[in-house]
Amino acid sequence: MFDVQALLETLPLMGKGMLGIFVVTAIIVLVVNALNNIPEKKTKKNNKEEK
Repeated sequence: MFDVQALLETLPLMGKGMLGIFVVTAIIVLVVNALNNIPEKKTKKNNKEEK
């Protein structure tokens, strides 16, 4: 019913897949943080609305 040998053979592939998901998620988080840290240019119109 449960093939332990097949599970042990597929563990490296599953590990690579999970590592890939982690890496892609980390890249997305870093890009979003980098975009949030870029200051937006404020125009005179925006400055008047804030006051």
